[in-house]
Amino acid sequence: MPSHTHPTPALIEIDTGNFYTSPSGLQAVDPGELAKLSGKFSEIIQSVNAGQHHGLEAEYACLNLGLTMAAQLEPIQSAANSLRQFRDVVVVGIGGSSLGTKAILQAVDPDAFARDMARLHFAENIDSYSLHRLLSQLDPATTALLCISKSGGTVETVVQYLILRDWLSQRLGEPRARRQQWVVTDPKSGWLRELATREGLVALPVPPRVGGRYSVLSAVGLLPLAAAGVDLQQLLAGAADNARRCSAVTANDNPALEMAALYYLLDTRCRKRIAVMMPYINRLQLFVDWYCQLWAESLGKWDRRQPDTTPAGTLPVRAMGAVDQHSQLQMYLESRHDKFFTFIELKQWEHNLPIPLSEFDRQHFSYLSGKTMVDVVDAEFRATRQVITDAGHPNMTIRLPALNAHVLGQLIDLYQRVTVYTGLLYGINPLDQPSVEKGKRLAIELLKIPAG
Repeated sequence: MPSHTHPTPALIEIDTGNFYTSPSGLQAVDPGELAKLSGKFSEIIQSVNAGQHHGLEAEYACLNLGLTMAAQLEPIQSAANSLRQFRDVVVVGIGGSSLGTKAILQAVDPDAFARDMARLHFAENIDSYSLHRLLSQLDPATTALLCISKSGGTVETVVQYLILRDWLSQRLGEPRARRQQWVVTDPKSGWLRELATREGLVALPVPPRVGGRYSVLSAVGLLPLAAAGVDLQQLLAGAADNARRCSAVTANDNPALEMAALYYLLDTRCRKRIAVMMPYINRLQLFVDWYCQLWAESLGKWDRRQPDTTPAGTLPVRAMGAVDQHSQLQMYLESRHDKFFTFIELKQWEHNLPIPLSEFDRQHFSYLSGKTMVDVVDAEFRATRQVITDAGHPNMTIRLPALNAHVLGQLIDLYQRVTVYTGLLYGINPLDQPSVEKGKRLAIELLKIPAG
């Protein structure tokens, strides 16, 4: 039986015990199935580590960012210092160009930030009402634009950037408007890179081998996060710590490898096709959104060399504890046994509010006497996990020692690593998204049709 818990001081704890079959009747992964993958584990780690000395040019450079970006913070911090001269910064980008940044901002305690940091606004989805409303709230004299697109041609980003750029130019004049624009894009090619060169805009590079959904620990996320006051060194240190923790070639000693193998086996051996992530922490809502994109876009595909094979990937679903106990839990407890769960709990809360009870209140809620809000959250989580387990659904728990930049760095590296490892177990490329590109090309063709 493999070790189920990987505790390390100051690191997140990963408890996979309920992902395995048990005498109580939980039908999940047989440890023997995991042992059969040991040869594949060695191949995966060797493949991921191959060319690591190439740094950002390595095939899996996204898994080296905790170490490689730490040595490249100076230009990012310099650009962030300039952005902090403005009250508001509009980050123009979509998907991988914004989700990770938003997830970290939501999770890290904003009270820790200095008051002179920039306020970030995100122009993501194409929605005329939302963009018009945002513009009505901003002062162009104190607003900067930060456009992020690796390709430099993401149509949703281009359209909003063109509108925002024109808004600045119309009100401030083109010379001043240019001084209030920054871009993050491909280091050599693309419209955005050409525009930055032509107009003298400050432009930071996206590492050429790092795709958008894996890019939050590059300048894509680091620049806006630094402008908002997030501790980049701690964020990257957390990612580096997790990378070192996940360097072994055995599942017993590499929690990311064990998680990937379990996710893969739950799908291919146990027919569990829905992956529910359920944190009991409000500030991780956007982290789960980031995970959903990473997981779905990386793994939802089939092996084009063998078109008759079963497609890879499980469907990621977000559920928030405790609120979705009142909306989704009934479905989980009595519907098909095609699901597995990942719970996330927080061990140390920054604030713990006592529950005040009058004599009248105590007559109705005596069980709350002497309790705090954290006690209630903990009881809700443990009860839900127990009923999920009793209903026969495999589940695992991630315990966070705190919620700060170092912990977020660990979580991001962990799930990027698990996603890559899982893709390689399926035998697919976890770094591309061929069908998404088809949709992008079709949308452009439709836009070429003359209006009217």
